[in-house]
Amino acid sequence: MKKIFLFAVLSALVLTGCNEDKFLEEKALDFNSASNSYNTKADFDASITELYYLTREEFYTTYDRTTDLSKVADMWITADPLQSNVTSDFSPSGAIAKFYWDQNYKLIAQANTVISRVPNSTALTDDQKKEFEAKARFFRALGYRTLVLLYGDVPLQLEEVTSPKTDYTRESKDKVWATVIEDLEFAVANLPEINAVKDGEISKPAANMLLSEVYLATGNNDKAASAASAVISNPNLALMTQRFGSQAKEDGDVFYDLFRPNNQNRGSGNTEAIWVIQFETNVDGGGNNTSHFFWNPGSFWGERFFAPQVDKFQIIAPNGTNIQLFNWPIGDMTGGRGIGTHYAVNHLYREIWENDWDDMRNSEYNWPRRFKIHRPEAMNNFPDLAAALSDGYFDLENPRLPEGYSMTTGFDGGVAATDQLPNRFMCGYSTKMTTPFHHPDAQYQNKATYQLAGTGGKTYTDQYFFRLAGAYLLRAEAYVNLGKKAEAAADINVLRARAKGKSVTADQMDLDFILDERLRELVCEETRRLTLARCGKLAERILKYNPYFHKENAADGKDYDSHFDLLPIPLSAILANKDGELKQNPGY
Repeated sequence: MKKIFLFAVLSALVLTGCNEDKFLEEKALDFNSASNSYNTKADFDASITELYYLTREEFYTTYDRTTDLSKVADMWITADPLQSNVTSDFSPSGAIAKFYWDQNYKLIAQANTVISRVPNSTALTDDQKKEFEAKARFFRALGYRTLVLLYGDVPLQLEEVTSPKTDYTRESKDKVWATVIEDLEFAVANLPEINAVKDGEISKPAANMLLSEVYLATGNNDKAASAASAVISNPNLALMTQRFGSQAKEDGDVFYDLFRPNNQNRGSGNTEAIWVIQFETNVDGGGNNTSHFFWNPGSFWGERFFAPQVDKFQIIAPNGTNIQLFNWPIGDMTGGRGIGTHYAVNHLYREIWENDWDDMRNSEYNWPRRFKIHRPEAMNNFPDLAAALSDGYFDLENPRLPEGYSMTTGFDGGVAATDQLPNRFMCGYSTKMTTPFHHPDAQYQNKATYQLAGTGGKTYTDQYFFRLAGAYLLRAEAYVNLGKKAEAAADINVLRARAKGKSVTADQMDLDFILDERLRELVCEETRRLTLARCGKLAERILKYNPYFHKENAADGKDYDSHFDLLPIPLSAILANKDGELKQNPGY
């Protein structure tokens, strides 16, 4: 029987082979494409979800806005400055330039598809058509805003692309900005109010925030102030001034509360939130607790980048013994499982606070500089050191080392010399990226001692894209540009009143003051490189405040050059554009 069956099968194959074309013909039982999609409202909802996903992906991948778009700025020294520098990071064949180019054009392409499909839909009402178009145009504007600030002149594509296109040319910034403004003005007119959308969705205030930024970038300061005012005067928005949320009964302050787990969204009572990137663990579309590699989609390693790797910090006794005071990783106020690849420059760490050290935004909860010692037994043979640190803490501002003791705090030489604090192994850090004592259970190796597992170190809180405090800073910037310094000071003082800080005067108002105030309020939130590029201050402030980019500390032995203010056009894009010319930015 087996032989007969085998013969039958072989015969069938031979017979079928007489019509080879028919045999090889593929017939899909089901498939999705642009031609058979966009038939229902649900189809359009799904397409908008993809736009949120692409935006979120820019936050939470190997390349994310808090690291790559902030490290070449006036805030952070990164990794070992003697081994790496901007020259290798920002090369035409490098991953960073390619990522932001590809990612934002993906966003634009998806938005263009939605915009092209909306008018012909028979499933949508006229109001629904306007709203879907407004959402898509917001994201298209967001993509082009980022591209212009990173690359300068860029190709402007406003129609759905349905076949390969290899003849792009760069369009002037002015023309691109005009399109961005047109898109955002449409979005402002047609997006829902913030009280009518779900957490994580865009609304009129989000569009006005982005529009205010773009108006500032193009010198339309009156319009920038008006757009910011529309946000500030919105009755559904207000600064948080009282303790709230998941840790309100624990030690802390209201600024600390803004960044604690589950506190970022309006659903938690946060009236300051405007647009929040959603990042919940173990939910569809969120991260997960088990994949710990930073290149995995959904893994946002903000905590790991910004918190110190304290086990590398050592006290050196007079007899040469290395005394290790800290374990790693411990999920308390030493920062969790940090490795400190980004540690604050002196300007961020100290200078911006010198005139008002007690500003709430610089409190022990928001900028920890005092660390609980995990290994007091390490001092058993050194009674003079134990006496000096008898309170059980090591304080960066007051190390209290007895005579003859010294510290090994980081890399040897350059900007990380042993006599300079902070650095990556013992640095103050912003708690916006961390959840001390409140990591997901799966991240603990031993929760009783707060020791983290190898998968620890990710940031688990939702992240602000826009919050109300930013609107006050945008309007203050516009007022400074308009010469309305008293009005600018009034806006800054609103934020300082919430922070219980010192009031400022009109005489103190200039663009550099506004940029410093943005550091105090928005560090680890704003995309700093984009802000400095928008203000025309990138090279100036890098050279003034970041020793990592001075020739004596740089890997290439050169000062930061202003041609790095623009990223290179990716080589992959130039080579793929075989029927047109994408001219490379100068200096590359």
